[in-house]
Amino acid sequence: MILIIYSSSSTQPCYNKRNGCSSITSQDLDRVFQLYDEDGNNVIEEEELDGFVKDLMDLVRKDYDNEDLQQFKQSLLSGCDLNRDKRISKSELKMVLLALSQAPDP
Repeated sequence: MILIIYSSSSTQPCYNKRNGCSSITSQDLDRVFQLYDEDGNNVIEEEELDGFVKDLMDLVRKDYDNEDLQQFKQSLLSGCDLNRDKRISKSELKMVLLALSQAPDP
């Protein structure tokens, strides 16, 4: 499963500015959140979070190992998990996706 958001005006993947994406809509956020919140408990946690981290890593790097994934997961949680519960809420996910959409080209 690859994290891909499509802008409303394009069929191109919308994960950063080079694809014409300048903002993430609430519909985009809901779609991504529902994709990863497989059990419907309103947080992305445990295996769901591992899948999310892997898909984000696939967007920015093609050559990585399990240690890279764990470091990226810890960085993600350190920077975005505001309440430090080791889970990502919808508002925390919004921060991640906004940062990704504004990141420079890889």
